[in-house]
Amino acid sequence: MRMMLLLTGLALLGACATTREARVRAALSDAGLPPPLAQCMAEPLARDLSASQLRSLSRVARIGRTEVGRMTNSQFLDLLKRDMDPETVSIVVRAGVGCFLRG
Repeated sequence: MRMMLLLTGLALLGACATTREARVRAALSDAGLPPPLAQCMAEPLARDLSASQLRSLSRVARIGRTEVGRMTNSQFLDLLKRDMDPETVSIVVRAGVGCFLRG
């Protein structure tokens, strides 16, 4: 019985993680990231960001593709720093750079 409860709990946690990752991937794609980059970044962001950090990332993502597309890298980093805490910026940048380097 204990084993069954443990397995059920693990399955539910896995489903929550997958759903969270899928939501992050969809939000990144909606924000204009290419699908392979959104796919790559979704797992570390879903794993490493808290719910409140994901909400702040979501607010930045709502800016829209055209506005972000017109920004220089420096302007975009300034936006991230302004609207997100340093830990969130660090996690997002690490995930993005890691995915970019993996190609």
